[in-house]
Amino acid sequence: MSTFLSVRALLKERVPKKTIARRLGIDPRTVRRYAGCLAAGADALCRARVPGKLDGHAVRLEELARKGLSATQIYQDLRGEGVEVSYPTVRRVVRTLRRTEPEVYCRMRYEPGEEGQVDFGDVGRLLVDGVERRIHLFVVTLCFSRYAYYELVLDQTVPSFLGALRRAFEHFGGAPRRLKPDNLKAAVLIDALGQRYYQEDFFRFCRHYGTLPDAARPRTPTDKGRCERDIGYAKGNWRNGRDFPSFDEAQGSLARWRDGVANVRVHGTTQRRPCDLFEEEKAHLAPLPPEPFEVCTWGRYRVRKDCHFALLHNHYSAPHGLVGQEVLVRLGERTVTVFAEGAKVAEHGRARGAGQTVTDESHYPPTKRLATQEIHRRRVLAVRSAGPHAATFLGGLLGSRYVKADQVGRLARLVGAHGEEDFELACRRALHFAANEGALVVERILEKGLHRLPLPEAPREGGTGGEDFPRPLSEYEALLSGKEVA
Repeated sequence: MSTFLSVRALLKERVPKKTIARRLGIDPRTVRRYAGCLAAGADALCRARVPGKLDGHAVRLEELARKGLSATQIYQDLRGEGVEVSYPTVRRVVRTLRRTEPEVYCRMRYEPGEEGQVDFGDVGRLLVDGVERRIHLFVVTLCFSRYAYYELVLDQTVPSFLGALRRAFEHFGGAPRRLKPDNLKAAVLIDALGQRYYQEDFFRFCRHYGTLPDAARPRTPTDKGRCERDIGYAKGNWRNGRDFPSFDEAQGSLARWRDGVANVRVHGTTQRRPCDLFEEEKAHLAPLPPEPFEVCTWGRYRVRKDCHFALLHNHYSAPHGLVGQEVLVRLGERTVTVFAEGAKVAEHGRARGAGQTVTDESHYPPTKRLATQEIHRRRVLAVRSAGPHAATFLGGLLGSRYVKADQVGRLARLVGAHGEEDFELACRRALHFAANEGALVVERILEKGLHRLPLPEAPREGGTGGEDFPRPLSEYEALLSGKEVA
């Protein structure tokens, strides 16, 4: 076309045709042909139309294209009818016959408090506790006022999703009548054959706040266009070109931007500030319930032989009859609830931190409810609680030749059999005579009733010649042989 226009301009200046051909580097015959087109009154380059192989089949082609047949089907039908034509030719002609309607959308209108749209957006990576992690932008937009809530989250799991959604409702001071999330797994488990199956906790959340879940259609972002637009707005106006040293600083910056820029700007569509329209919409939101929804997760865990199952690096007990079986566990913000065969079988307070063990002693069988360490601890406590002499006698066993655990068990049985008062007197007598036979001497004292006898006076210094026992050995021999001692 540029060559044609150049020829036309030079001809108007009465430049000879051969000179024009030499200047433009084209054939003189081309110049003469262009001059003929201009003489015929053409304003553009004219080309003779070459007859096509399908010119005589125009009606047939239009009929087949109207039925919705593809170019491949039409090509096969024409070949079957004896028309010698290539597939690219058929495809090119069929493309001109198809009538495509322009894509049109209806403008959506919402009443105050009618709908809130929810979505996530990717805003890159940030440092979280010294580790670089991918960060997600969570957005809830009230459709009438365009008033939005923004928050950064580390993942799109059920606890993160419901926790952020609960904080959004608390920020609004109410809940919209209808909630439209994306088809993320934290909200919609299955969307098939026109049926949606919502995630159990998300459904309970919506019922708790009196809102109706209405997820957007798969791969249809126009169903929640206002929230999609707010995500793009946040990325371009807040995130673009800004670096944050940590996740917490980014979260604080986003909150300041939300309250100081996003919700106080003049919106391009409504020509009003979202915060002003929100004052009109707020009265139409469903009021918040007295108690916030408790965010929880569900999972299946196997009960080990010690009647405990592991959950987030902590251990919780379950009834001993479930050992080796899987139980359904609900992990709440404050409690851990265990279900078996549809019934609740245990409930614990949630442990904080890691490495904790939460045990209900009733979950053990009657013969296994106390560990060896606990039994020993209780025996020591029983002996010490009998009195100061009993505690002193127990402490002296550390340096004896006897096994302490056996001696403690024997002493504890004596306390149970004779009572704390008699046991304390027997220990006092054993200490007075510095008897070092361990629990045996206390047992003999109790059996002979010697604990009720008054103690003899303390021996004079040096009266024993430095021997271990202040009394003659004959008295101990008589005691051990069963004879009466004066």
